[in-house]
Formats: sequence, structure tokens, C-alpha cells
Amino acid sequence: MRGRGPRLLVPLAMAGALALPAGCALVAPPEPPMVSSLLDRMPAQVPQHARGNATLLVYTPQARPAVDTTQMAYALRPHQLAYFARNEWAETPPQMLQPLLVRTLEATGAFRAVLTPPQTGGTTLGLRTEIVDLVQDFGEDPPVLRFSLRAVLSDEAGNRTIATREWTLREPLPQKTPGAGVLAGNEAVARVLRELAGFVLEYTP
Repeated sequence: MRGRGPRLLVPLAMAGALALPAGCALVAPPEPPMVSSLLDRMPAQVPQHARGNATLLVYTPQARPAVDTTQMAYALRPHQLAYFARNEWAETPPQMLQPLLVRTLEATGAFRAVLTPPQTGGTTLGLRTEIVDLVQDFGEDPPVLRFSLRAVLSDEAGNRTIATREWTLREPLPQKTPGAGVLAGNEAVARVLRELAGFVLEYTP
């Protein structure tokens, strides 16, 4: 009978690891979850106006392509833009802004109704807005949240522009973190909403 050669004994745990396909010997740690944030802060105080017969139509806000996304933008140097990997907006900035516009303008008490498309019949005034900038700028010292909004108020019956205005805010960031940017973004939006309400009331009969 032919003798058996020497046997190599491999511990059970090591044998299991050797049996795994290449690249799967170690279990990769789970990736951190995506953090979704909202712009949802209303101004603490809103200008008031005696209720009239005007009906205001708040059109869906527009935004530049770089801003019209759920990706959360930041900048490290001028003329460049990047997006956080694990932080995003829960909705696009225009989607988050429209209900805030409606609620703010309703709170002025000036209008018989504040409507949104497709409710367009019989409206007196129209408000069109565009988010021009919404970026956490880490290239500045100290860092800031940049927020710019452009508004156009129109006479819907006469099909003419009544007035336009643009607000540009640079809200300080206490830290270079997405969370600090969200807090600063809400502060900036609330401030602009209050000023926008005053702008609309200037031209409301």
C-alpha cells in the first residue's frame, strides 16, 4: 500500500476565509446614510396690510440648473462648484420655496386669495421668482451661505410687469459643515421672505 504524504492542517476560520471570492475576505463597513434637509423656516414677523379684493398667483419658482437639484452645493474657490456626497436637500430648492412663499403672503392678510398654478383664473397679481444662488461658500473667511432671489410682480389682467427686485444675502457659517449651511440657509430664506412680502405689499392696492 502506498503511504500517504504529509497533511496540511488549516484552522477552520482560515479555511472559510480562503473559500471566499477575491475581494470579499473582509466585510466592508456600511456606508453612512444620506442626510436629507429642508428649507422650511417662516419669518417670525410678516408685514401686514388691510385685506383687499386682489388675488395673487404665486408661480412655481425657477432656478439655475446648478441650483435646481436636490444636491447640496458648496464652493472652495471662485468660479468652481461641488456637491456634498452624504448631504442633500429633501426636495429641490424651488419645490421647498413655493409653499413658503404662499404661506408668507397669506400671512400678510392683504389678499382675497393666494393661489398657485393651475389655479389661474381671475387673478389680479402674479409673482414670479428665481433662485439665482444657493451655495455654501467655504472659500471666504469667514465662510458664508450665499442666497440670491429675484422677484417679478406683474399685473395679470393687463399683462405687464409692475416691479422687479433682487435680494442677495451672505449668511455667516459658524462651521464648515453641511448642517451649519442648512441652518444658515433657513435663516437667509426667512429674511428674504419677510422682505419679499413687504415688496409685494408696496404694489398691492
